[in-house]
Amino acid sequence: MDINDRVYVAKKDPSEREKLIEEYTPFIIKQLSLFTNKYIDEKNSDELSIGLIAFNEAIDSFDDTKGSFLSFSSLLIKRRLIDFLRQNQQNTIPLELYIEKSTDYEAENRKLEMISFVNLLSLYNITLDDLVKQSPKHADTRKIATKIAYTICENRGLLEYLKSKKNLPIKDLVNILKVSRKTIEKHRKYIIALVIIISEDLPLLKQYISPESEVSKI
Repeated sequence: MDINDRVYVAKKDPSEREKLIEEYTPFIIKQLSLFTNKYIDEKNSDELSIGLIAFNEAIDSFDDTKGSFLSFSSLLIKRRLIDFLRQNQQNTIPLELYIEKSTDYEAENRKLEMISFVNLLSLYNITLDDLVKQSPKHADTRKIATKIAYTICENRGLLEYLKSKKNLPIKDLVNILKVSRKTIEKHRKYIIALVIIISEDLPLLKQYISPESEVSKI
C-alpha cells in the first residue's frame, strides 16, 4: 500500500493515523530543518509541534487532486511554520523575498522549495547570485558538471564527504572520471548546487536535471 492509500485509511483509523505520524516524524523533522536551516530538537521544539500538527492536518485535508501526499504535507508544514514564525516575529529567513500571498498550490510550492534550496546552498556558503555568475556557459561543460554531480550522488562515500567537509572530493573525482582538477574547481559551486538538487527533497527543481541530458538548468 503506497503512502496515498495509507492516508485514506488513516483518515478513518486512529491507530493507522498514529502509526503514520510516528513513521514519518523523521520526514517532518527533515522538512522543518531544511526550511529553518537549523537543528530540530525532537524532545523540545516548538517547530516540531507545529510540524506534527500540520502533518495531521494534511491527513485530514488530502485528496488525489493535490498530487503526492508527501509533497502536499511538506507544503502544509512550511505554511504553518511561516505562520508560527511571523506570529512570533522570528524572521530568521527573508521570507518576503521568496513568498507572496498566493492561493495557487504549485506556485507557492515552487517558492517554498526555493527557500529550502537557498538554505541548503547557504550551508556551503553559496548564494543564488553565485550560481548566476558561475554557471557554465557551454552545454558540454554543463554536461560534465551534471555527470560529476550524479557520480557523487550515486557514491555514498563521496556524498558523505561532501556533506561533512562541505567541499568536493576532488582527488577521488579526478581518479574516477578522469576529469581535470581545474574543471572541477572552476565549477565547484555549480556542481554542489546540482548535488543538492539531486540528493535532497526538491522535486520541482530536480525535473530540470537528467543524467542523459546535454544541458542541465537551475
